[in-house]
Amino acid sequence: MKKPIFYMVFLLGFGCFLGLNPPASAGKKPQYLIKFATVAPEGSTWVKQIRSVDQTLRKESGGRLGLRIYAGGIAGDELDVLKKIRIDQIQCAAFSGVGFGKILPMVRVLDLPYLFKNDQEVDKVHQALFSFFAEKFQKKGFKLLAWTEVGNANIFSKKAVRNLDDLTGLKIWAWAGDPIAKETFVTMGVNPIPLAITDVNTALNTGMIDTVYAPPLGALALQWHTKLSFMMALPLVHSTGAILISTRYYSKLPPDLATLLQKTMKSAMADLTQTLRHQREEAIQVIQDSGITVIPVPSEEAREPFYRTHTKVARELTHKIYPEELLLRVYKILNRPGS
Repeated sequence: MKKPIFYMVFLLGFGCFLGLNPPASAGKKPQYLIKFATVAPEGSTWVKQIRSVDQTLRKESGGRLGLRIYAGGIAGDELDVLKKIRIDQIQCAAFSGVGFGKILPMVRVLDLPYLFKNDQEVDKVHQALFSFFAEKFQKKGFKLLAWTEVGNANIFSKKAVRNLDDLTGLKIWAWAGDPIAKETFVTMGVNPIPLAITDVNTALNTGMIDTVYAPPLGALALQWHTKLSFMMALPLVHSTGAILISTRYYSKLPPDLATLLQKTMKSAMADLTQTLRHQREEAIQVIQDSGITVIPVPSEEAREPFYRTHTKVARELTHKIYPEELLLRVYKILNRPGS
């Protein structure tokens, strides 16, 4: 999986693929123009919010600071963007698990399947561990500006999936390069088919795959739902996203602009998270209206096999991707006994 299993997302809001500079980029070029990349398509809620950030930065800095936005994957996928940041072709980007997992693998603990039961748990862990991860990213050459919402990823399929046995025989896509996605599906008894996100539509059309996972907004934006028949209401994972800027570039910003950038980005991403969570419910309704059958969340007893998947995956990846003490710290924040 070249992107976080549970990244997906950054499929988050999604619209059509286009995009470079926002209308706000017209006029005098800012002294500090940050090249910002995201795979979220132009026209999506996500990119609209980033364009709003650009406008705020230009206004509040008196035109000294702004963004040049490369949307819709025009700068490449997350791993391509990471390479470009390292050679200063891009300075800042929105990453999901696979992208920031290449920088700091331990953060992928947040992308374990069936880890979070609700949005409140997500927010609690993100808030509690922000400073911890910010310090770790700093040592890797990146400034963590803000967490951002990728959201809950659900399983979409041509055949109804109500339990783990129903996964047998399905041709499930996994984001190429994502060890968590691979381990999750293998634990569920399926050998996933790794592909870049840009290859998913073709693979669905040809029958190479018949099952994907994505936030409902992402499935709509990428039109994956038109090729599938069912959606599991039980989220497979909550995909964490982050806005990162290279410390090499960030250190060049005057203190007032550095403070403005972090403050503006953090506030904007908090607002975006709430907006996207509201739109998630609207997206599920649109998906249902399009003819997709939404399979209700199973009873508590029926959910247990899925939650055992979390326990097995978490145990298998401990010491490989994240230290045990970090996993236990997450469980403690969630007031959940260690597994």
